Amino acid sequence: MEKIGFNDDISETLLINLYFRSLENEVKEPILRDEFSGKIVKKIDYDFAKFEAGDLSRVGVIIRAKFIDDALVEFAKDNDEVVIVQVGAGLDTRPLRLESVCPNAIFYDLDLPDVIVLRDKLMPKAKKNFSISSSMLETAWMDELKAKHPNAKFAFALEGVAMYFEKEVFKEFFLNLAKRFEGIVALDLINNFAANMDSRKHDTLKFMKKRVDFKMGIEDPSEVEEWDKTTIKHLKTGTMMDMHKNRWSLRGRIFGLIPAFRNSCRMFVFGLNLSK
Repeated sequence: MEKIGFNDDISETLLINLYFRSLENEVKEPILRDEFSGKIVKKIDYDFAKFEAGDLSRVGVIIRAKFIDDALVEFAKDNDEVVIVQVGAGLDTRPLRLESVCPNAIFYDLDLPDVIVLRDKLMPKAKKNFSISSSMLETAWMDELKAKHPNAKFAFALEGVAMYFEKEVFKEFFLNLAKRFEGIVALDLINNFAANMDSRKHDTLKFMKKRVDFKMGIEDPSEVEEWDKTTIKHLKTGTMMDMHKNRWSLRGRIFGLIPAFRNSCRMFVFGLNLSK
């Protein structure tokens, strides 16, 4: 088993999604089918059991992954040449999950160098799947991808990423995408209520060795559109707590009756330059 050391470049949070996807594959009627995550979990020497009490995160992680997968598949079906970029890829198995249903897509996994080294060590690759070692905030990788695939439509997936950035920093990143690409961004965004919560009370983040703080809340997708109305268009919203209600615990269903909590995490699809 691989003993993982966590430092400033490798966050334990990337293991949460991996573990919950592995558990979902054992459910009789899974929301998301992922036969790959369990094999990766078995390679890692880590106390995953501490996450099992995180009933809200367990369901939420799966719903979020399924929403983003579906958005990418729909986009790929509508376009002949597609590049799918996982931004902050962590240990996500998305290229393996989607390569058979998106045969026209090329996949790129982007993350910090230490994470990419770990990812390439632990995970098999899809046939058309490449790694990019870079901060998402750099623009060199954007220019390189645009030059390499000048006729492609691009789909960017950001799963559990946006809330860890200050709003102005994330806005600049989003606008850098909008200046270069035609396609979509599929991501999750938390509201201000969630952004102001103490992460030490979160059902899984409380177990992290280093404190994890949320930095950005978005109340309405129109706020993102306002960053550049000519290039950014809100296409779709998924409210996590309204979906797959049979899978939420009693606690989750009660919390879902409270508007601020119900909207604490939603998934969105935004179009970039699709009117062209």
